[in-house]
Amino acid sequence: MKKFLGKLLLFLFLLALAVIPVNVYVDPYNVFHADAIRDNGVEPNKNYIKTRFILRHKDEYDSYLFGSSRAGFIDVSRLPEGNWYNFSYSEGLPKEQYETLKTLISHGEIPKQVYLSVDNISYLVDPDYHQGQLYRSAFPYEGSPADKIRFFASYLDTVTTLESLSVIEGYEGDTKGLRERIYSTGCEDLKLSAVFDDTATKPYWADYYSPRIDEAIEEIRLFCSLCDEYGIELTVFTNPLYITTYERAVDKGYLDFLEKLATVTPYYNFSSYNEISMNNDYYFETSHFTPAAGNLMMDIIENGGDEHAVLAQGFGYYVTEENVEDFMEIVRHQAYVTGILQYTGK
Repeated sequence: MKKFLGKLLLFLFLLALAVIPVNVYVDPYNVFHADAIRDNGVEPNKNYIKTRFILRHKDEYDSYLFGSSRAGFIDVSRLPEGNWYNFSYSEGLPKEQYETLKTLISHGEIPKQVYLSVDNISYLVDPDYHQGQLYRSAFPYEGSPADKIRFFASYLDTVTTLESLSVIEGYEGDTKGLRERIYSTGCEDLKLSAVFDDTATKPYWADYYSPRIDEAIEEIRLFCSLCDEYGIELTVFTNPLYITTYERAVDKGYLDFLEKLATVTPYYNFSSYNEISMNNDYYFETSHFTPAAGNLMMDIIENGGDEHAVLAQGFGYYVTEENVEDFMEIVRHQAYVTGILQYTGK
């Protein structure tokens, strides 16, 4: 029996030696190639890759834009008074962004200014859910050595690696372009052709979405408090949700989220029934807005903008604790008129 167990352990050890190099070489999520990522058709873990990059190049930047992948198409090179990096990553959540900012600070990188974008994803996704997703799980920078080993070990799943080969094989990606973006501004491909599919107008909605408004508001409060503690200039704004996605979000408490958000921080709102959210030219699909929409948003934040018509529709409305009732009257009236909400006298 002892001989059998010895042979079994030896076999498992040799098997591990054989499969580990395969996982590291194929590396679908680019975790083992964070310094030389490849565009292989699989979504890389940008949370880890971008954080690692900034920690190694923190002297080159002093300002950061945090958000989900939707904010990835905001051209931070257009933003004034700072060396900006777009710190967006797939389904980035307030709790994760708080942890990322805390990590930067603990490593000596205290930003001069920060932009934080939020939307329905911010309160519909439980951060714990991401720990089981290899392209979204966060590296435990403040964790124990064992936690860090477990992080890398999770990417040695040979089954997942082999399944990824069906995507990777034959995929002709733009590795040079991906590296130039990630290792410079952090933006997505701002030259990507924006051709909206008119046949696919259903709202973007994941089956794991579940409202957790109070928890998300508290996580945003932590982010704001961290900025305040270290004297970081903070600007918060909402992403412009495509109209059908916005309607679904309103039905699931989005306006309640926006109302409570004003008790934590002032913010620029870009989600409403407006000429942007109802214009397909400003979207790739029902989730991601185009750089053109991002440019309009940044112009309003930085310069006040001159689009009075959309400002009256709530696009670019600067919401504070003092004027939140006026703002809510605008967006709730829109929702009542369109039938998304039933009038309750509020």
